Amino acid sequence: MESPFDGGTLGRPGEPSNPIIDLAPGAEDNPIAVELAAVIRKNLGENPKKRADFRALRGSVLMVAQDRGESLTLRFDLGRLTIHDGVVGIPSLTLCGDLAALRRLTDLPLTPWLRLPGTGFFSRQGADTFRLLLGLYFQGNIKVYGLAAHPRTFVFLLRVLSSRG
Repeated sequence: MESPFDGGTLGRPGEPSNPIIDLAPGAEDNPIAVELAAVIRKNLGENPKKRADFRALRGSVLMVAQDRGESLTLRFDLGRLTIHDGVVGIPSLTLCGDLAALRRLTDLPLTPWLRLPGTGFFSRQGADTFRLLLGLYFQGNIKVYGLAAHPRTFVFLLRVLSSRG
C-alpha cells in the first residue's frame, strides 16, 4: 500500500519538491476537477520551473464552464492546491467560458524568455492556440475577472496549467 508520506501522489508535507494536490469532498465526482488535478500533477512532475511557480501561488481561482453549468474552485496556498466542486469563498480570479476553451489553456505556449503566454515561435499549433484563445477573449467568449488586480496570479496559473514551456 502506497503512503502519501513515501513520495506518492500527495508528496511529503512541507517538502518543496513534492507539491500537494487534493480534491475536496465532492470534487472527486466532478470529472473536470479530476482531469484538471491530473494535468497539474503531470505538469509539475515534468518541469521544476512549474513547481517553483506552483509554490509561489496563493489565492483562489474560480473556473466556470458556462456551457455545462459547472464550476470549480482552485485554492492555492504556497505549494498546496485544493480543488473544490462549485464556488468556495471569494476568488481572486474568475475564468468563465466554454469547457473546450478552458481546456485549451493547457495548450497555451509560453515564450522562452520570462515564460509568458506567447505565440509559440516554433510551433504552428501553439500559435493557433494562442490566436484562438486571444480571439475568444476579445469576442467575450472567455472572460477573466480579477485580471487587473491579480496579474501575477493569472500568469503563474497559466504557467502551471500549460503543458508547453
